[in-house]
Amino acid sequence: MRYCVMMTQKVIDVLEQAKDIIDDEFGYIEADGRVIYSSNPLSQNRINTVAIDMIKTDTDLEIFEGRTYKVYRSQTDTYVLYINNTEPHAEKLLDMLNLVVMKAKEPASAYDKKLFIKNLLYDNILPGEIYTKARELHIATGATRVVFAIYIPNAKEIKDLNIGEILTSIFPKSTKDFIIQLDNNILVFIKELKPGSNDEDAYKVARIILDTLNSELLLKAYIGIGSVVDDIKELSMSYKEAEAALKIGYIFEKDKYIVSYHKLGLGRLIYQMPTKLCEMFLEEVFKDVKLSDFDPELIQTVEMFFECNLNVSETARQLYIHRNTLVYRLDKIERMIGLDLRKFEDAIIFKMAMLVNQYLEYTKGNITF
Repeated sequence: MRYCVMMTQKVIDVLEQAKDIIDDEFGYIEADGRVIYSSNPLSQNRINTVAIDMIKTDTDLEIFEGRTYKVYRSQTDTYVLYINNTEPHAEKLLDMLNLVVMKAKEPASAYDKKLFIKNLLYDNILPGEIYTKARELHIATGATRVVFAIYIPNAKEIKDLNIGEILTSIFPKSTKDFIIQLDNNILVFIKELKPGSNDEDAYKVARIILDTLNSELLLKAYIGIGSVVDDIKELSMSYKEAEAALKIGYIFEKDKYIVSYHKLGLGRLIYQMPTKLCEMFLEEVFKDVKLSDFDPELIQTVEMFFECNLNVSETARQLYIHRNTLVYRLDKIERMIGLDLRKFEDAIIFKMAMLVNQYLEYTKGNITF
């Protein structure tokens, strides 16, 4: 019923525009004889018996009392157009009007829907128009959805790779999802979930995507997850979160392939810091040296020390070195910058410094998608 009302309104809208071009009165009559549109407001909403008789008797064209009537039939619809003109060209005018009506009656295409979703994500639609446009395109406004931002580093190097088709094959029964390719390497996947779904359910979907890309296509991928939302207006927010999660996760935790916006930790805090403040922090921590002055062996030692929760014995075991060797390396770091990583507070400062340094490398273009 709602669909019929919306379709009728679209017909009325396009015919109203045609009124500026055609001088003669014209109108659109439903199969039940009701005039749902007339360029003459006095004729609107009346019952036209001529149209009813034409439909009943299978008459296609008729001239009556200075009007030309023509019936248009399809497998799903029957209606009548009329014009206050009996000249030979009147039928052609009606056929031209019918082209406009047919266009208005066309169901929304997949392209129209995708363009709407893309504009929605980019905030290119006025808030007051979102629900109206969604209903016009038959897109549910209150469905539960989540946005994934997917980055495949070497996608553009693989010939004939269509990530959208891959996602469609993973979820073949999902006809209400949207896939939007941003560039050769990054796409946005909007997945409709069951009502009541949460972040854990969204993570499971991301896991399925990642495992499929890894195992079947041997593709390396990174996935950012936005919030699970229940209103179409919130999709833009979920998209921005997914994009941020993808970017922040890639900068600070490159060995982590699925990152949720709600689990970004220190990375999100640093990402929002001004670069000047970050540079001041590094100068304060490292003084006359730079993190780049640390040899790879020292960096590897520090990273493993953090992974082992500052446990000296476990770190030495993981690195296959003697405990005294590890202590020597930690002492060397303390001599260089004055931080004893065996102390929790100093370890936190150094960890922050490493993350801030990664962020600055990103701002300089040394870490890119």
